[in-house]
Amino acid sequence: MERKGKKESIITLIIMFIIAAVIVSWITGLWSCDIGRKDLTGEQRLTISDYINSVSVLVQQSNKISYNFFNTVNKVKEVSREELDKELLDIIEESRIILENSKEINPPQDFEVSHGYLELVFDTRNRSYEDFKPALFNALDDLDLDISTTQITNTFLYMFMSDELYLYFQDKLKQSGDNIGIGNLTIIDSTVLQDRSLTSSQNVLGFISEIKAVTKLQERRGVAVVGDSIKFDPEVLNEQGDYWILANGAEINIAISIENQGNVTEKDVNIIVTYKSEDNVADEKSYTITSIDPSNQEIVTFSGFTAYPGRKCEIEITAGPVPGEVLMTNNSLIIKFMMEN
Repeated sequence: MERKGKKESIITLIIMFIIAAVIVSWITGLWSCDIGRKDLTGEQRLTISDYINSVSVLVQQSNKISYNFFNTVNKVKEVSREELDKELLDIIEESRIILENSKEINPPQDFEVSHGYLELVFDTRNRSYEDFKPALFNALDDLDLDISTTQITNTFLYMFMSDELYLYFQDKLKQSGDNIGIGNLTIIDSTVLQDRSLTSSQNVLGFISEIKAVTKLQERRGVAVVGDSIKFDPEVLNEQGDYWILANGAEINIAISIENQGNVTEKDVNIIVTYKSEDNVADEKSYTITSIDPSNQEIVTFSGFTAYPGRKCEIEITAGPVPGEVLMTNNSLIIKFMMEN
């Protein structure tokens, strides 16, 4: 039964491919017998060169989007729903912009046919990204598995079709160049479907099952003080036992990195610094990080602590904790120090 379904999907793909190619050919005049001229002016050659450069930029961007897409897909088991949704939306938006930009390019005379194929390439890729996001969440939300498997398989079939269309674009681009006397006109390659086995619904089913078996994309929350990132002003000269020795100065400033070690964007993360001297003179300052994305670090600076040269002092830095945080052994850091007289 699976082989039959796969065969029908491939047949459908081929039919779609043929129809699309015919439409492009009809619109752009593929059946024209006009060979074109071979006495191009310098300006005409420059126009063609500019066109190739503009298209190359779009193709490079499309290749990058494909890389980002599969990078996101490969870490589905590690990220939160929020992060996954955001990354897929960004990919869809970037792909849409490429499609719109391709439509705004005015191809030189004799290149209308090949450009028609290029627009179809970007349109097909954009459709695959748009369809993938709801299909994936349907699968993760335990909706009809057969339907979601078919939906995801179809998105990879669209990618496969776009890669085949790109080969046609390259051929027609070269042919257009040959027709007007520009030999060996080429453009960079572009393949977005990294694994063609994903056009098999059976392989896609395995992909979905692996994700659902390992994780339900549970949130992991936690922030940490990055101990080896702390910087003092005045600078640290050396260490004596448990104490850092600071250069002399009128006041003390510190900078410290705070890291989001979870998979959820954290909002309003409180950072508190408590400063004490050996005779119990104390000061406290606080700062709130408005937003920090997963795996990101933010440097927080505290200024204006009074200096007490020759006295033993300590600073304690505390980040969070954030709601739902489990591991809190790295939320605080204590540094003992003395300032030179």
